[in-house]
Amino acid sequence: MPSRPLSLLVGGLVLASPAFAQDEDTPYSYPDDEPSQSRRGRATSPDEDTPYAYPDDEEGQKERPSRRRAPERPERDMHEDFRRAAEGEDEEKDFQRMANLDDPNTGVAFEVIGGVMFLSSARGQTLGDAQPAFGGRFTWEYGRLLNSEPLREALWFDVRYTYAGQREGTGLIVGDTRLHYATIAPAYEFTFGDSSDYGVFLQAGGGIAYQHTAIEAGGKVTVVDGVKSLIQYGVGLRGRTQLSAASNVRLAWRLEAQRYRRGYQDDTFFGASLGTAF
Repeated sequence: MPSRPLSLLVGGLVLASPAFAQDEDTPYSYPDDEPSQSRRGRATSPDEDTPYAYPDDEEGQKERPSRRRAPERPERDMHEDFRRAAEGEDEEKDFQRMANLDDPNTGVAFEVIGGVMFLSSARGQTLGDAQPAFGGRFTWEYGRLLNSEPLREALWFDVRYTYAGQREGTGLIVGDTRLHYATIAPAYEFTFGDSSDYGVFLQAGGGIAYQHTAIEAGGKVTVVDGVKSLIQYGVGLRGRTQLSAASNVRLAWRLEAQRYRRGYQDDTFFGASLGTAF
């Protein structure tokens, strides 16, 4: 019985020895050579033209896609903000310069006024006694001082003088009255479209009225003078027609209705004006 297991053990060793035997042509691989062989095996990949990827290159290739996906946000440059703010100031200067080139007029006009003044009457008429009236005015578009295109010609004011007279009475007593109106009245104009030379305006201002009255009775003349403050307000249509493309001179004209409130009396003016704008 003991001899049978021993014979089986010896037979197994005999059969197993060829499996662990090495090829005579194959050199013995030492432990130090095994990493180099494994590295050589990786180098001899199916694609022989592909260069060997070193560990540093592999890490760089892994980092590149991540950089593309999440680019770093540049820090805000404060100097750039200040530069843009400075350019904003230059834009305002450019706007003023371009506006002057587009419309080189100064916004100044001189006009002659003519029309009918309905003077307040003690007879209780609706408008008063109609009398001829005339005068003149100086206009300045002060809206040009503002860096705003809609307000350049919309804001302006008048310095105005108007004269009207009235003579009435009986065979015994005659009154000869002369009225002089001096007013300053700003206005706002609603133009008919952008950069239009025509528009409707609203106006309100104030001034003084100087009244000179000469009363003739029995061959004697009595003079009465007086000054009263007044309020002027009205509406009208205003135009500045261009005469020539080569000149800045324009034909200034106006149709208007104005009301003068002096004390308890109301005088109403309907008229027109014609002049020159520069």
